[in-house]
Amino acid sequence: MPYLYADPLECTGCRICELLCSFYHERVLNPKKARLRVVRLEPGIDTPIACRHCEKPRCVEVCPVEAIKVVRKTGMSFIDERKCVGCRLCAEACPYGAIFLHPDKQVAIKCTLCGLCVKHCPVQCLKIVEEEKIVGLQV
Repeated sequence: MPYLYADPLECTGCRICELLCSFYHERVLNPKKARLRVVRLEPGIDTPIACRHCEKPRCVEVCPVEAIKVVRKTGMSFIDERKCVGCRLCAEACPYGAIFLHPDKQVAIKCTLCGLCVKHCPVQCLKIVEEEKIVGLQV
């Protein structure tokens, strides 16, 4: 499965990815409306958190209204905001903490792998990778 990889040794915590994401999806510069979040792991180490598009996603299993679907061709999961009731069960089930509640719409949102953040990361720490390509990566 493809997913967004961020090198925590390169990320500066500038949060430009959050702003780009919120502007692309919502037409506002508001990190709380972004589909990924930059978190501080410890002083000087920041990293974006985004959906890993799991092979067997727990978010899909726990959604009571079937608002999250996996596209068979790509293996990626998507949230149908029209069906989502904002119960937060998917966010609680996500092992990566990569599903967020939209502050206005009160529906679940997550990374769609649009790639805009990768294209515009000023330090180029973001990449969309296939899982098998980083096996054995030493950080």
